[in-house]
Amino acid sequence: MAVLNQGGSSVQAVTEAIKQLENDPSTNAGYGSNLSLTGKVECDASLMTGKTGTFGAVGAANGLRNPIETPYQMITEAEKGLLSLGRIPPMQVCFLLQTELKTGPKLHELMEKDYQANAHEIYLKHIQMLVDEQNSQTAGVSSGGISLKSPGRVGEAAMYGSGCWAQNEKGDLPGVACSTTGTGEQIMRTMFTYKCVERLLKEDDIQAAVVDTLNKDFLESPMLDIYDQKSVGTIALRSQKSRGKTRVEFWFGHVTEDMGIGYFSDKMKAPKAFVSRKASSNDKLVSRGWLIP
Repeated sequence: MAVLNQGGSSVQAVTEAIKQLENDPSTNAGYGSNLSLTGKVECDASLMTGKTGTFGAVGAANGLRNPIETPYQMITEAEKGLLSLGRIPPMQVCFLLQTELKTGPKLHELMEKDYQANAHEIYLKHIQMLVDEQNSQTAGVSSGGISLKSPGRVGEAAMYGSGCWAQNEKGDLPGVACSTTGTGEQIMRTMFTYKCVERLLKEDDIQAAVVDTLNKDFLESPMLDIYDQKSVGTIALRSQKSRGKTRVEFWFGHVTEDMGIGYFSDKMKAPKAFVSRKASSNDKLVSRGWLIP
């Protein structure tokens, strides 16, 4: 919020918010990431801005203190236009080395020194933050991936249309931003995030849109028949102007037992954060939300 109050863009604000979470050893992103099968840190992160539809992602990054900075750099460069000789700016890069971006010590070296015990704990939570600034949507995600993942595995946090999506209001369509967490392979197989956005654009009832995506597009998807356990959670922001005023809805939903939620607006004195939990073990999912002041 400080970035926005100082005239910064929503892309800068989301990047800064995610960096704070990447720097916290208690979250499964950046500094606190899960380790791969070979005991190394390999992170995925992405950003998407609704203003231009520009997307940037890094996958299986093993030498970045703040993985989210790479998608930010990619978006910044891509918005300048084509590269020399008419080359197209990349949307995703993989296996970045410390020497290429000069981002500081390798994460696995830092973790082995200071947080070796905590590094092996499982925090199956993706870090996400959505910020609405002057009706410009931006979404971002950053994740250390699942514990003991195969080296080089790239999860949904680095895949276009899987980890996050953002697009500004245009014509009769509202502005939408969405960030998703859970088991990456399941999210990618069902194209969950993009389908959620499609429903948010078409359905007037945001609660129905989120519930239908969780139920019909995920839990009932034949693409997930091979899985005994299914894991996904999402947060979404939808905004639309009407009679000179902008209506902003913040919604979330998850099929997991619980999910951490946080949000903040410029009319709030402080951010709010809580853990959403199922009321009973018989509940298939949880979904609720409210208008953002």
